[in-house]
Amino acid sequence: MKDRKNFTAKPQQNSTSQKIVIAERDNIGALMQGDKVLDLYINRGEVLLGDVYLATVQNVLPSIDAAFVDVGVDKMGFLHAQDVMGKGALKDKLSPNQKLVVQVVKEPTGHKGPRVTTEISLPGRFLVLMPSEPGINVSRKIESSKERARLKSIVNLLKPVGVGVIIRTEAEGQSEADIQEDLEILLEKWNNIITASESLTPPNLLYRDQDLLYRVIREACSEEVSEIIVDTAFALNRVQTLLQTWHMNKNIQVTLYKGNDPLLIATNVHKEIRAALNMKVNMPSGGYLFIQQTEALTVIDVNSGKFVSSATQDETILKTNLEAVHEIARQLRLRNIGGMIIIDFIDMTSRVDKLAIMEELELAIESDKAKPQVGQLSDLGLVEMTRHRQGQSISEVFAKKCPHCHGEGFIVEEFKFASPVAEGEYRAKAAKMKLPVSGFKKNNNKFQNNNGQNNENQTQPKVSVQEQQAEQLPVITENPSVEAVKETKKRGRKKGSTKKELNKQDIEEKSTIEVAETMITPKDEIVPVINKPVEIEQVEETVSDKKVETQTEEKPKKSRRPNRGGAKQKRQTKGKKVKEENFEEN
Repeated sequence: MKDRKNFTAKPQQNSTSQKIVIAERDNIGALMQGDKVLDLYINRGEVLLGDVYLATVQNVLPSIDAAFVDVGVDKMGFLHAQDVMGKGALKDKLSPNQKLVVQVVKEPTGHKGPRVTTEISLPGRFLVLMPSEPGINVSRKIESSKERARLKSIVNLLKPVGVGVIIRTEAEGQSEADIQEDLEILLEKWNNIITASESLTPPNLLYRDQDLLYRVIREACSEEVSEIIVDTAFALNRVQTLLQTWHMNKNIQVTLYKGNDPLLIATNVHKEIRAALNMKVNMPSGGYLFIQQTEALTVIDVNSGKFVSSATQDETILKTNLEAVHEIARQLRLRNIGGMIIIDFIDMTSRVDKLAIMEELELAIESDKAKPQVGQLSDLGLVEMTRHRQGQSISEVFAKKCPHCHGEGFIVEEFKFASPVAEGEYRAKAAKMKLPVSGFKKNNNKFQNNNGQNNENQTQPKVSVQEQQAEQLPVITENPSVEAVKETKKRGRKKGSTKKELNKQDIEEKSTIEVAETMITPKDEIVPVINKPVEIEQVEETVSDKKVETQTEEKPKKSRRPNRGGAKQKRQTKGKKVKEENFEEN
C-alpha cells in the first residue's frame, strides 16, 4: 500500500497499462488508460441495474403482449411476454394483483419506467447463477477445449439440480476451490431472496447488487490493471481482502489518496465527464465527431476538420475514419449509449478501405460488455449498429432538462398576429412615416360597418390627426393683385377674338394696370408710400416701345393645324394674280 498526499494524474509509461479510480464518497468509479476514461461506473438513482423486487401485476395488455408491474417507484415496470417464464398466452401466465419476483434489466430513462424480467441472474466473480434456466454454458472467450471441458465438469459436480450456471472468462485457470466458493456465495444470495419474498409484502426490494467497490473490482479488474486508487481507508481494506480472495494481488498496487481536492478532480475524471456531455468530440489529428442523441436513435457524424497532413484525399479519409472508429467505441462505453446507432463515416470510394473500416470497428467494440451488433456499410457510407441499453446514460445522470425549453433547444415565441387597426392609429403612423392613407379607408370600410362601437371611440383621434396634418402643411399665399389680373384676363378674352386683338389687349392691360410689387401680410405695418407723378408723354412712349417689342419678339404660337382647304385656296389666288400681272405687261 502507498499513501499519496499530493497526487497528480500522470500517464503511465506503458500505454496499455490501466488503472482503476474508485471514489466511494461520490459513488463513481472509472477505468482509465493514461488520461482517458474507458468506462464509468455510477451508482446513483432509486432503481439500479440488477435489483430484485417483489412486485404486483397492475395491468395485463394482450394488445401489446406485455404487462405493467408495481415495483414501489413512481413509474411502473414494463414486463414483456418474452421475459415471463412458462408456456402459453400472457393472460394464462399473469393476472392482476399477482405477486412476482422480478429483476431490473434496464434502468428507467426519460419518461419510461424500468424494464424487468422474471428470469433472475446473480453475477459472481467467476460464475453467473441462473436459478430458472437449468444447464451449463461456458464463455466463448475461453478458446482452449481442454480448459472448457475442465471447468464444465467442475461446475457440473458442484451445482444443485435444476439450477443453471454460466462460466465467465475470469474462471479460466482458477482452481476448483475458488469456483466452489464463488458458487456457494451465489446460492446463499438466492436462498435469501426466496425467504424474503415469502415474508415481505409487495412492492418491496429483495436484493441489490453489491456496492460500487465490489462491482468495479469484479467487472473492471483484469491483468492489464496495474493500480487501484481509492479515497477512504475502509475502501482500501476491502480492496485488499477482495484481491487476496480472488488471488489477484500479485502485480496490482493499491493506493490511498489523501489530497485536498476530490479524487475525481485530481485524476482528471471530471474533465472526461464534462467532455462526454458535449455533442462535439475533438480527435487528436484535427478531425471531430458530432454525437446527437434522440428518443429513437443516436446519430454520429464523422468530419475531417483540420486534418490535411496526408498526401491524397483517399488517404486522409481513411486515416480520419480509422481514428474515428476507436473514438466512437470509447464514447459509446463512456456515455453508455444504447439502442439504435447510426454512424455517418466520410464517403470512401475504395472497397478495400470500406472493408478495413468494418474490420477495425468489429475489433474496437469486441471488449464492450453491452454486446453491440454491427450491420452492413450502406452505399451512402452509413453504418447501422445496436447496443444493449442497460443503465442510464451519462447525460441523464449529470444533466437536467432546461426548465424553459424542456430539452428542445429553443423557445417558441408568442404569436403576435396583426389585429384590425383603428383608422386614427393608422393615420397617426402615416403622418409620422409619410405613408398613403387613402388605401386604408377602402380596406377598412367593412370593418367600420361591422363594428359601430369601435368607430365611436375612433372619432377623437381622427380630429386630432387632421389638425396635426393641417398644422404641418405649409401655407401658400399669393399676391392678391396678381390673382385679380389673371381673372380679368380670363373674362376679357372671348372665343371669337383674333390673335391681333388678343395681343392688343395684352399690351393695353400691361400699360394701364399696375401690379403691386409687394404683398402685405397681417403682421406687417402699413406705411404710406407717395409716388412721384409720371408724365403722360413718357407713358405713351413706353407704350409705343412695348408695342413694337411685342410685335417683333412675341409671335403667336400655332395652336391648331391649318386647314388644308384654305391653304389650297390661297395658293390658287396667288397663282392667278401672277398670271394677270404677266398678261397686263404683255
